[in-house]
Amino acid sequence: MKTFALLVISLATLAGCSSYNPDLGGAPYKCAATEPRCPDGYTCQEGSPDPNDHVCIEAGGTAPDGGTSGFQCADDSALERQTRNDTIQTAFPTAVANEMQMLSLAGLAICPEGDKDNYAINITTANSNLEVVTSWESGMPVNISILNAGGTSIGNGTAMGNTAMRICIPNLPVGTYYASAFAATTVKNNYKLSIKLVPSC
Repeated sequence: MKTFALLVISLATLAGCSSYNPDLGGAPYKCAATEPRCPDGYTCQEGSPDPNDHVCIEAGGTAPDGGTSGFQCADDSALERQTRNDTIQTAFPTAVANEMQMLSLAGLAICPEGDKDNYAINITTANSNLEVVTSWESGMPVNISILNAGGTSIGNGTAMGNTAMRICIPNLPVGTYYASAFAATTVKNNYKLSIKLVPSC
């Protein structure tokens, strides 16, 4: 999460305009310590479970993956901020290919409800076997699908016990694929992700 006060200083210096009317988009920012605590169009919202963690939220926007009220979402805002990976068009680009055959990520979150996280994988060798696993410590499942370049599912994860889902698609041709993590529309959960090219499925 960006510190709002530092962002305001840099914008004012570079743009030479009013520091409290920038187009900051929907990303959340920490509130300033003194008034005005947020730029125009934003309100300062109290965090949870830590009431001292105040963030500026755009009108109609949502809190960061740190969450507000109830469930404490993991803060994957650094990853989300790069691509806002809710769609395949903005999928987080992984380096998984035949040169780098594995990627593990932790501290991820399906948050808020209805969130989807998409990760792009470029297969560079024909007949590759792609395995993707989501895992979580407790709560409802974080599902996983593998999508083709057009966004159509070519396979869905199956349960590995109570806290993991796995999918493995064999013999994929060269091309771009997407691992799409999601949950039921009313569910938030934190998860880990593993993407691998494996010898066999």
